[in-house]
Amino acid sequence: MIKIIDDEIMLKLIVSIIVIIILALLIKKSKCLDDKGIICSSLMGFILLYFCGFEYLILLLSFFILGVIVSKIGKEKKKNKNIYESSRSLKNVLANGLIPLIFAILTVLGFKWALFGYVSSIAAATSDTFSSELGVLSDENPRLITTFEVVEKGTDGAITIFGLVAGLLGAFIIGVIGYLCFKNSNIIICSVIGGISGNLADSIVGALFERRGILNNEHVNLIATIVGGIIGVLVVKIL
Repeated sequence: MIKIIDDEIMLKLIVSIIVIIILALLIKKSKCLDDKGIICSSLMGFILLYFCGFEYLILLLSFFILGVIVSKIGKEKKKNKNIYESSRSLKNVLANGLIPLIFAILTVLGFKWALFGYVSSIAAATSDTFSSELGVLSDENPRLITTFEVVEKGTDGAITIFGLVAGLLGAFIIGVIGYLCFKNSNIIICSVIGGISGNLADSIVGALFERRGILNNEHVNLIATIVGGIIGVLVVKIL
């Protein structure tokens, strides 16, 4: 009996390592992350796959893939405005992945509500990415979220209607993927509400602190995932 269990654990370990290595090589080839970012994301991916399950890895991968896709939309226009970012760093990986990872670990420890924090924190990161990457392509004049004054595109804390709608779409997509992975309809509601809440928190903190150089983009993204995750948990508690 003990040998069977040991064999299963070893097989799971080997499969997890192989999957993560393949993913790391694909990411390396895509040049979407720098070397440190690849190492960190691979470690996160292994923890999710081995300890939490394939569904958890799928959801985080969905955020990564969706982010790559929307970042390439309007690529030339973004390059002309010097706002195109072809490769993400270790800081980006930690800013968007650390909080989801913590929620995932909490689910392993038996906290069932943490699943909704996991999905919602990823939804917040995705929502913010959709708003940032697609909002700058809008012909609207962006407005600062705190004062509603018209500002230049790319200004920290600036929002557009198009960007907000794009953010809602990103959160909804993550919610649907989360539902397909975990078979709980409340996930979609938590994802949308938590995702857009984290997105708005990102804009508010960006306007108040990032514009003044008090915080950087990674700090703001981290706060967005924290807010998104917490709101997602609170929403499911109410439901």
